[in-house]
Amino acid sequence: MINKIKTVVLYSVFHMFIDMACVISVLSGIRYNEFDEVFMFFLIVLYNILAFGLQSFFGDIFDKNKKPHICAFMGCILTAMGAILWKFSLIAVILSGIGNAMFHVGGGIICLKLSDNKASIPGIYVAPGAMGLFLGVLAFKNLIRSEYCAIILLFCAILILINKYKEIPQNKYREVQYNKFFIILNLLLLAIAIRSFIGLSIILPWKENLNLLFMLTLAVVLGKMTGGIIADKFGWLKITVTALIISSPLIAFGINNPILYIVGIYFFNYTMPVTLSAIANMQKGREGFAFGLTTLALIIGAMPYFARVKLYSDNALAIFIIVVLSAIFIYLGLKLIYRKVS
Repeated sequence: MINKIKTVVLYSVFHMFIDMACVISVLSGIRYNEFDEVFMFFLIVLYNILAFGLQSFFGDIFDKNKKPHICAFMGCILTAMGAILWKFSLIAVILSGIGNAMFHVGGGIICLKLSDNKASIPGIYVAPGAMGLFLGVLAFKNLIRSEYCAIILLFCAILILINKYKEIPQNKYREVQYNKFFIILNLLLLAIAIRSFIGLSIILPWKENLNLLFMLTLAVVLGKMTGGIIADKFGWLKITVTALIISSPLIAFGINNPILYIVGIYFFNYTMPVTLSAIANMQKGREGFAFGLTTLALIIGAMPYFARVKLYSDNALAIFIIVVLSAIFIYLGLKLIYRKVS
């Protein structure tokens, strides 16, 4: 139990450093080279496609070779290289994107295998990433050099090798009828894509306030962490659907009210660990590929944002309907898998 806790804590903290380093590297290179808006947009989209779109590919590879810690180790090294070479923006973006993907998958496989089919550990592992993004933007604005992140990541890589992961017996997975597998998978992936779309596309008039932005980030982190724990205790279906129903009016009609919106985002993120765990539990021995499918859904959900689709308080009713729709997708998906879930 102690080794499990230590492993999860280490990878969760490393996750925060990885995302922090990537933000500083990419943004520093863009500022240093004074790129025009079009090429800057290209680099940001390229980074996100590599970081989120490649995870299922690497997941499939490291599901088969059973050495996910090597995947996470390589992710740290590549991201550190990107942080060192930040002045060469295109190279840094490619290294950071691939490194980010490899670390996420490596750590994701390990934490999913340690989860005993529950949502708590995956939520704890993924949650610090949002804080890493916030700290990365903050460090960038304060002119903190990305080389410092490279040093931290090299230290993380060493710790990964020292705390070498050993394969454990496979968890007992819930059986899903093959003819329902793709229906369930698509329902849950649609819910994930909606979460990404809502999180990125809503324009908040108060987001430039650093204190409020920190509170918003903290709500995302705590929502993912506590959501998995609470859902494990009281039932995945009951908690996730209830959380989305609570969050829907707060997010939709609270865009101009920071307190309401932040509370809504906290509950909105309860779904993340549950959808990830449900998809992973359906695919015996393919945790990395399953993890990658969820991030692929995230990048698909981000496409409207990259296409400059924006949501304002005037779109409150549409936002409300979209969030409720995601609750319906999750309800149907979980109901088909876990007929006895309360």
